[in-house]
Order: sequence, then C-alpha cells, then structure tokens
Amino acid sequence: MAGLLALLRHLGVGIALIIAAAAVLLWSDPRRHKKDEAQDAPLKVALVNYVSVPVLEDGEAGMVAGLAEAGFVDGRRIEITRYNAEGDRSTAILIAKEVVGRDFDLVLTLSTPVLQAVANANTETKQTHVFTLTTDPWGAGIGISRDDPAQHPPYMTGHGTLQPVEAVFQLARQANPKLKRVGVAWNPAESNSEASTLMARSVCKDMGIELVEVTVESSSGVVEAAKALVTRDVQAIWAGGDSTVATALDAMVAAAKDGGIPVFTNMPSDVKQGVLFSTGADYYEVGRASGPAGRQSTERCVNRRHPRRKSRARTTGY
Repeated sequence: MAGLLALLRHLGVGIALIIAAAAVLLWSDPRRHKKDEAQDAPLKVALVNYVSVPVLEDGEAGMVAGLAEAGFVDGRRIEITRYNAEGDRSTAILIAKEVVGRDFDLVLTLSTPVLQAVANANTETKQTHVFTLTTDPWGAGIGISRDDPAQHPPYMTGHGTLQPVEAVFQLARQANPKLKRVGVAWNPAESNSEASTLMARSVCKDMGIELVEVTVESSSGVVEAAKALVTRDVQAIWAGGDSTVATALDAMVAAAKDGGIPVFTNMPSDVKQGVLFSTGADYYEVGRASGPAGRQSTERCVNRRHPRRKSRARTTGY
C-alpha cells in the first residue's frame, strides 16, 4: 500500500508539471496573441463620398463628429478609410465593389449615388452599411419601403433628407411677387434629383409658376443648360438636390449672372458660391445626426468581436 501511495504522489507531480508546461505553451502561442490583438484593434470603417462639394463635405465632417461624440474616434476605436468618386458614377461603382470586398467592419455612405452603388454591390457580402445625406432613399431602388420603415435589408440603416422645395419656392415668390417662369437643370439618372424635381413640378403647378426643365448627363453640360435656360426667358434658376449640378454650381451661377438671372437652391452652403438665397437643412447636422445609427452599427461590430458582451444596439428608422 505504501508503495502505491508513493507511485501516485510521483505521478501527481508529473501530471502537475505537464499541466504547467501546457499552460506556458498555450500562453506563449503567437496565434493566441494575434487573436487578442485582432479583438482589440480599431474597427475598420470605410467612408464613401460621391463628390467634393461643400454640402457633402459638411455632411462628412458631421458624420465623423457624431461618431466621435459617441466614443468612436478615428485613430482610436475606429480606423476610417476615406473614398471619393469625385462625381463619377463608374468610379463610385468600382469603389463600392472594393469596400464590400475588403474586411471593413462598417461602410458609411454620403449621397444617393454612392448609397445605390454600395447597396447594389453589397447584396451578397452584406457588410454593415449606414447611409445619410440622401434625398429619397425610398425611391433609390435599394430594397427599403416608404410605408414600412422596418422593411429594409437587415444589414443596412440610415435616413433620408427630403429637400424643402415648397419653402424655397415660397421665398422666391416673396422675393419677386411677379415670378412666373423658373428654370431647372437636372440629371434624370439621379433618383434624388428626380424626387426634388417632381416636388418642384407639383409646387409650381399650385403656385402658378411654369417650371422650365433642361436635363443634363454630366457636369460638363451644366453651363450649356444654364445658358439654354437664360435664352428661354426664365426669371430665375433653381437647383435642388442634384449632385451633377452641384459639381458645376459655380459655372451655373456665372452663366446665369451673365444673363441677369438669379439662382436659388435648397443647399444653404451654396450662398458662398454666389446664389441669391437658399433654404434647407444644415448638412453638418444631418451628418452628425447619423452618429447614433453609426454608433449602434459600430457596437454591433464590437459585439461580433466580443460575443460575451451584451448588445445595446437597435435598428434605426428611416
């Protein structure tokens, strides 16, 4: 019996040494440390803008500020990679394919064209996607319902910002009680621009104003469109939420000024570019208001890395 007890004590020491050695090896395993580092690394965020114009740049700054206020500061808890299509739809599509094909935790989009590009490229990958600064996301053909905010792809959230078209035309009538003919240049390929133009048609009909329309396909056609409107005896030119026109607004204002015609818009920042007046949202604040949606989506990404943490995220309405 004494010999058996001695053997068990001997084996116990050996087993303890084996367990200790295994623990040391497990702790020193570089794969384990890489996993820990990956969990603690900043979340990778792609921020996709369509064109470098003041309204979208304001919105981008606001969105980043909103995330920072929620605790997700670029370079600390998140790492933002910025993309800009500079007004080219083909480039926007290429960018969309790149960001959904990379290991981003979250994709943020500003404007309707990049919303559509990313949404269409993301149907299989299903990257978490938050959008903002889009006039009519319900009409963008991306699978969300105007009547039921809960009906949308589960990996996508955001909100729309319809232009206050009626309000700006009422201001125009106050400025010129004899206003009867207003011109507009717009790109039918932009669903956001179409939504604004449809509202303008309805408003003008009710106000007894003739809306004279010229369509453009690219920013290079905006100046000619403005000149064409001047020759058609419009009394003013209005620009709504059209990204194509926004890229050439300076040239439009100059062409209208040469013809003695004022320009008014729905983008308040446009007054810095020479428009007579404007009314619309503060797009820095619109972008900043996207912070809660971005925060909730980012928290989902954190929870996926750390599944033991309790999620506080909720789906944001449109």
